[in-house]
Amino acid sequence: MALRPIIQFSLLYCLLAGVGSCLFAQDTHATKEAPTAGTAYSTEESGAVTARLAQRESDLRAELAHQPESADLLYALALVLQQEGKARESLDTYTRAAGSRNPSPEELRSVALNYVLLNDFEDAIHWLEVASRMAPRDADILYALGRCYYSKDRFIDAGKMYERVLAIQPQHLKAEENLGLVFDATNRLDLAEDAFRKAAGWANKNGTDEWPFLDLGSFLLDQGRPKEAIDPLRDAARIRPECAACHEKLGRALLATPDSPGALAELEQATKLDPKNPKIHYELGRALRQAGQAERAQQELSLSQKLYSAHSQE
Repeated sequence: MALRPIIQFSLLYCLLAGVGSCLFAQDTHATKEAPTAGTAYSTEESGAVTARLAQRESDLRAELAHQPESADLLYALALVLQQEGKARESLDTYTRAAGSRNPSPEELRSVALNYVLLNDFEDAIHWLEVASRMAPRDADILYALGRCYYSKDRFIDAGKMYERVLAIQPQHLKAEENLGLVFDATNRLDLAEDAFRKAAGWANKNGTDEWPFLDLGSFLLDQGRPKEAIDPLRDAARIRPECAACHEKLGRALLATPDSPGALAELEQATKLDPKNPKIHYELGRALRQAGQAERAQQELSLSQKLYSAHSQE
């Protein structure tokens, strides 16, 4: 099975942590930001993972020096290269391996992850569709295909994949969460809220994934229900204190309460975390104006306008 040549694209996505999460790095759409799929590593854990992958790559290359045509070794090396973010080299290695034996469904999923790293969602979808026909009950493959459909605004197709995943694994948190995004994008708001609440209910408030709470809070905020959004947004900001969007949205929600100092503190924290984001400076300017701090408000609004102008010229 020969793999067709990759299309030349530059890398557009920075990983939250670990290569695996890049498949579902944040995709900005007209409605929502799609959550990441990977578990965030701490800096120390990420370094350890990188070292282990580098050692595994070295060991596999040493073995291949003695067995250069070994399909199993080539497939193993291609997977490690994909996990290291070396997408082009990984695809070349998968192509070599495919000359000796056809890839498995899981190996095709890894091929697709490489194409996503290269922002080539059409080829990613192609190979995930092939893999899904080979393994129609593989939840990981179906979920990945749903995420790629979503990234191409194929919301109905994405929803069908998430529903298939949930039929196989009824409490698949990410599939439920992403199904909420699909319902929101297609204006099925009651179903969206139900899915977001289910996902947040299944999520671990003491875990490392802020997205179920951030998605629920963002949805409620967008629906003009800021007071209801506060608790899930607090959970999101607590789970991931370095998340600028968590603090920005929590600040906006708090503006609907008497806690004006708390709202300003959250928005100011967001500007520190993402100082070049014009929207955050705009929201801080609005909050300062509401708090009667006209001079500071004007400074933030002017900075927001300047940043928007700079972005438009890039």
